[in-house]
Amino acid sequence: MGSQALRQVVILLIVVCHGLSAYAILPSKGDCVPVEWAANWNDSADINSTYAFEKPGEIIDGVVVRDIIQLAGLAWNARSWREITGLFCVSYGPLMNGLIGDNSIRRACDPILSSLGSNRDSSIYDDCIRVSIISGASDASDDPLYLYYSSNDDINNIQTVPNLSPTAFELLDWVGPSPFSFDIYGACSALRILLSTPVADILDKVQDITVHPLAVVLKSDIFRRICREPDPNHDEILALAIVDGLSDPTDRPLCQFVSSNPTLEASRGRATEIINNAEDMLTDTFACQKLLTAWNNTIRDEYFHNIFNMITGTTVRTTRDREQLCTDISEAFSSDYRHTPTAYSLPQSADLDGFRIWGTPGEFLPGFYFGEVLNIAGAFMRTDTLRDGMIQLCDVSEEFITYELDPKYGIPNITKMCASLRDGQFGELEDACLDSLSKLTGYRYSYYRDLVDSPLSMRSFTILYLGAIGVEFYRKLFQPTRISPEDTCKDLDTYFRTDNNLQSLILLTVDVALREVIPIAHGICENYREIYDYYARRDRSGTFPAVERDVRSFILDHFGFVSREELCRSIAIGIDEESGRATDEAVTRFQKEALRFLTDEQRCLAFDLPFRRLWRETGSRESADEVFSTYTGYDSAEEACKELRQFFASKTCGGVMLGSHPYMLVLVIIQVVLATVVFVQ
Repeated sequence: MGSQALRQVVILLIVVCHGLSAYAILPSKGDCVPVEWAANWNDSADINSTYAFEKPGEIIDGVVVRDIIQLAGLAWNARSWREITGLFCVSYGPLMNGLIGDNSIRRACDPILSSLGSNRDSSIYDDCIRVSIISGASDASDDPLYLYYSSNDDINNIQTVPNLSPTAFELLDWVGPSPFSFDIYGACSALRILLSTPVADILDKVQDITVHPLAVVLKSDIFRRICREPDPNHDEILALAIVDGLSDPTDRPLCQFVSSNPTLEASRGRATEIINNAEDMLTDTFACQKLLTAWNNTIRDEYFHNIFNMITGTTVRTTRDREQLCTDISEAFSSDYRHTPTAYSLPQSADLDGFRIWGTPGEFLPGFYFGEVLNIAGAFMRTDTLRDGMIQLCDVSEEFITYELDPKYGIPNITKMCASLRDGQFGELEDACLDSLSKLTGYRYSYYRDLVDSPLSMRSFTILYLGAIGVEFYRKLFQPTRISPEDTCKDLDTYFRTDNNLQSLILLTVDVALREVIPIAHGICENYREIYDYYARRDRSGTFPAVERDVRSFILDHFGFVSREELCRSIAIGIDEESGRATDEAVTRFQKEALRFLTDEQRCLAFDLPFRRLWRETGSRESADEVFSTYTGYDSAEEACKELRQFFASKTCGGVMLGSHPYMLVLVIIQVVLATVVFVQ
């Protein structure tokens, strides 16, 4: 089974990669391919009876490349994935059913074929749930259709993926996948994306995103245990004191509320209340004193009181101390307060080398105390946008960092970053951010050892980044509310029955990919000579110039550009100056060009020349024509491109199926989709 699965994955990658180089103008429908929605379940074949490609273009017995391309064309214009699955069942179901030997393929196919034949609706939900049960993604009982999903909201108490996926969807909707690489590129990308966002909107968004995770925690066994027996010498008592102090006890105290096993909706209401009270604490002295009083009454460990004293320079022991601190906080964050922080400079008598932060309670830097930190934070919150707030931080810290910290500790580019902020040069700011973080953290030395000394524009797709892009694709494809086996099966069922086909899937795939690739391509264009020289220095075989020429030529031919400069200009136009992300117009334009070869034979032939060049470099005795014919079944690229255009102009209609076993691709796609249901858990 391992080799079979590998063959399927290879086939899928070949077709998908080919598809990612394909068009977005809808092809004409042309003549339909007649189909009778019935399968001959007595038909079978032995895939081990012949060697792969023993006959030109035949992958295994009855599975021909030409038929797979025809399948892709039919799937491109199919009326739904239900119809695509029906095509697989008619043409390839009997073979797979015989190979598996348990009639599972037939049991899944018969209802679909029946519904297509009688034009009735059908559902894959039950079969999807069965797959998740068999895989262990969900629990099972004696009932084969048992769902661990239940109308009782108490099940799935704190399962990470189902409960926190709504938060991930909100974050992706806000900033996109780029920041979720969790590297220096993600950090600087997030900064640039948010620069023009009003500070008030950022705070509102943070509040919206925080509600659901807090509600999940309040509903969890973990918090109930903390309420029953918190560890007095652990952070749990601190968390309880803070959350309890922010909770409004007019209904019932927090721990009494938690112990009642509330619904998730009730927990969301309580979480919203807690977060609102936390925000009010900054401007409402009563709310502030309530929290500090709860802190003082709950916490007995001197350790936490000492830390609080070190940071703030005061205590919460007496009512007077609490009132004074809350008055200072509310004044600093008041919308009517007009204090403008001034630039900090090191006092003349101060010794920065011998200074110890909080050596004197409340002192952050020599002569710089907690009260000034409050004033700066309050002034920041009153600014219009994040950029305005950061300019204010520059006004306070730029001189000190430039003349005191940079010479001793190497904090580079602060002057450049602040100048870029003031001038509104967001691209320069992101570049300076990357350069500063790479030097401060030694990031590439830790994670990209192969890219040491490489241009910073060479951003790699890390596992986390690819994962975020995958979740973004899933979010846009199914519009889910959360990820769980039962929710995923519902989303799959809805998608299965609606007007979607291979075309809609590929278009969305290319759309999501281009939104991340275009900004990276822009960085490569900006530093193309540096990147070229970098790889040329590392090339010991001397083949890099030829490979670079072939790749560049293929990209230009495929996307319809005459030179690298023209391509890079088009990419640069497609970058939003403020956010640094690809514009909708650029994504649509490149998507259209990327997928054009399905309807343009000359664009299709752009694949031929690079293939021939690469094949010559292998030194094989076989000619490129022989290899092409063996593995595709076509005598020439011209013939293949002509049929490709014809196949992608076809659709299904009533009648008798033409061809034998042409639908291997649908099987692979279905397997990948069902495997995804399991994998996300």
